[in-house]
Order: sequence, then C-alpha cells, then structure tokens
Amino acid sequence: MTSLKQVEDQLKRVGCNFRFWCRPEIRELCRILMPGETIAQAVVGRYENGFALLCVTDHRLLLIDKKPMFLTLEDLRFDMISEIDYSSQMLDGTVRIMTPNRKLVFTAWNQARLRNVLNYTQLRVSEIRQHYMQRQFQVQPQQLQQVGVPAGPPPRDDQYSAPAVGGLAIQGLGGGGEVPVAPFNPYTQNPMVLRHRRVPKFY
Repeated sequence: MTSLKQVEDQLKRVGCNFRFWCRPEIRELCRILMPGETIAQAVVGRYENGFALLCVTDHRLLLIDKKPMFLTLEDLRFDMISEIDYSSQMLDGTVRIMTPNRKLVFTAWNQARLRNVLNYTQLRVSEIRQHYMQRQFQVQPQQLQQVGVPAGPPPRDDQYSAPAVGGLAIQGLGGGGEVPVAPFNPYTQNPMVLRHRRVPKFY
C-alpha cells in the first residue's frame, strides 16, 4: 500500500496539488496504486455519476469516485482503449474514452490538465501497440535456423509491456518446423481513433 505522503508528493511533482478537492479519492488512491506505479497526471471533474478524480499512471487510467457509503473505481488498461474523443468549449473540456465494452465520458474545467491526461494516455497506448507489433514478428534465432532462415541480430525487447487482459491473449505454439506466433492481444489489433473538436460556445 502506498502512503498518503508518497501519493501527495507524486501529485505535487506533476503540478496537481489538491489541498481541498478530492481528498477521499486521494486517500483511496493510496490503496489502489501498485508498488512502483507512478502517477503521470490527474484532473478533477465530473462524469455520469457526479464529481470524481481522473488519474493516469504509467500502467493504467483510473477513475475514482469516493462518497460516504459509495465508491466507484474504474480501471482502464491502455491496451483496452480503442478510441479517444476530445472536445473543448469556453469553460470546460470533455474527453470520451471508448473500450470494446465501456464508454467513459469525463468533463473538467481545467482544460490544460485534461489535455495532459489525454496526451499521456495517447502516448502510452501508442507505445504499447508498437510493442505488440514488434512482439508479433519477434522470432528467436534458433527458431529461424530450424526453418532455414538466416538469423539476424537479436530483436530488442522494449520496456513497455502489458499483461494479457481477461485471459484473451493467445499464445502460439511452435512445433513441426512452424515458427511460433508471438502473444496476441485482440485489443491491440484494432486501430485507435483520436479526435479533437473545439466547440464554440456563445452566450
């Protein structure tokens, strides 16, 4: 369990010093963060059930809504995100994050922080998808020699990796001279759509 001081220090490091807002959500964040997980950005806003804290880490996107006798936690892994829509008005901005079975709509008044959350999420999704594409064609030199293909330099394994989601990853099995297939994640096979819209608002 991460201490409250560590969480507050991480939030201050990224410019999110919430002294009065979302104190129950920040205390709940201490119980959610895994060892070594780092907060990249956070923003306060509202979603379909009221006010909440949207926090992005180097592993996932978290929505936390803590009220008396009420708690909502949403854990969106980067490899599950299929589409991101962003629109801004004069006073607020709205982000819509789609997964194969969920749509999250979050509105915040601080557009700069919401854009930081959006940009970091887009970056991590791209990195993980690129990693899976590299893994899909990654073959060991010994396996290449078995099928008569000259072995080149060993492939580089990036630091970005994501666990299989929901047991849907399929591990190819090599045998009989066939080249094994790299682990397959169905979410990363679909292109991510990113849209930015600026909606003028007149009063």
